[in-house]
Amino acid sequence: MAEGDRERWNAKHEAAWNRSPEPPDDFVLRSLARFPDPHGASALDLACGAGRHALDLARRGYLVEAWDVSPVALELLRKRATAKGLLLATRELDLATGAPLDFRRKPFQLVIAVDFLERALFADFQKLVAPGGHLVFATFTVDRPGDQPSERYCLARGELAAGLPGFETLATREADGRAGLFARRSA
Repeated sequence: MAEGDRERWNAKHEAAWNRSPEPPDDFVLRSLARFPDPHGASALDLACGAGRHALDLARRGYLVEAWDVSPVALELLRKRATAKGLLLATRELDLATGAPLDFRRKPFQLVIAVDFLERALFADFQKLVAPGGHLVFATFTVDRPGDQPSERYCLARGELAAGLPGFETLATREADGRAGLFARRSA
C-alpha cells in the first residue's frame, strides 16, 4: 500500500474517533449465530479498521487478534476495547501489498474479513484458518450503489458463490451490492 493510502485511512479513523462504532455486518452476525459457545476459540479480524467485529468477537468470548494498516484505527480499537473491559491483541500490517503473508503462528479457528478485498490473500486464507475452522468474508460487489469503493475493490457478480479452494461453503449471500461467504476449511 502506498504511504498516501495509509495516511488516508488514518485520517478517516481520526475523524471517527469520537463516534460510536458501526454495528457488525449482518452477514457476519448471522454466520456467528451458528456457534453456540465460542468461548476461548481464537479469532482474527483481518483488515479490522476500528474493530467493530473484533469488539463483538471479544464480547462473545473469542481470543481475538485484529490486524490493520492504520495505527490510528488500531489505537481507536484498543481504546474502545479497554472502555468495555475487553481483551484483544492488535497488529499493524499492510495487507494490500499482494505479497503472501509471512505467517508463523498457529492458525485461527475463525477468520473474519469485511469490506476489504485483496484477491492475492485468498490463497493465504488456508494458512490463516485452522483445519476445520471457519472463514466469514463479506464485501462489496460491482452492483454496489454509488462509485465507492472503486471496482478494483469489488467482487464480480457470483464470484463468492463459486467458493474458495480448500473451503467447504456453508452459506453465501449476494444482494444489494454486497456478497458474503461463510465457509469451513477442509481438514
